[in-house]
Amino acid sequence: MARAVLLVAFFAGVNYAQLLPPPPPDPTPPVYATPPEEDESLATPKVYTFNPLQAKKEISTGDFHMKRGNFKGAVYRFREATQWDDGNSDAFFKLGEASEKVKDYAGAKEAFAKYVKLVDNKKKSDEIAKRVAKYPAVASVKQRPAEDPVKAARDAEARARNAARSRTVTPGAGQVRQNPTGATQPGTNVPIQ
Repeated sequence: MARAVLLVAFFAGVNYAQLLPPPPPDPTPPVYATPPEEDESLATPKVYTFNPLQAKKEISTGDFHMKRGNFKGAVYRFREATQWDDGNSDAFFKLGEASEKVKDYAGAKEAFAKYVKLVDNKKKSDEIAKRVAKYPAVASVKQRPAEDPVKAARDAEARARNAARSRTVTPGAGQVRQNPTGATQPGTNVPIQ
C-alpha cells in the first residue's frame, strides 16, 4: 500500500511539473564581444626603427625576387630594407635597379639620388648620372589614375549591356536565344561577316 501511495505521489509530481509554463525569456538581448582582428598586421601600422639585421633580410629576399624575375616583389622588399636602415646604400641601389625594371623611372631616379648621396665614389656617381639621363621624361611616364568608383560602375553596366547584345531575338517567336558566335545582324540569326 505504501508503494502505491508513493507511486501515485511520484506521478502526480511529474504530471504537475509538465503543466507548469516555461519561464519567460530574458528581455535583454545577449551582448556579443567583437572578435579580435585575425591578422594583427592589418590592425596596427608597421613602425620602422633602425634595424640593420631586418634590412639585410629584406635585401636577401629582394635579391631572390630579382633572380626569379618578380621585380614588383623586389621593389617592395628593397623599399622595406630602406625603411629599416636608411643609411644602407646597397638597398637604395638595388631599389633603383628594380624600379627601373618595373619602368617606375621616378622611383628609380629618387632611389639612385639617395644612393649617390650615401656613396662618395665619383666613378659610380657619374655612371648612375648617365643611366638616369637615359630615362624618359617623368611627365611622359604613364601614371595609372586612381580608380573612380562611379566610372567603375559605369564600365560594369556597359559590359553587362554588351553581354546582353550578344543575345538575339528570333522574329515572331518572342524568345531570347543565346547565339554561340556572339555577333549577329539585328533581327536575324545570321552571323556578321
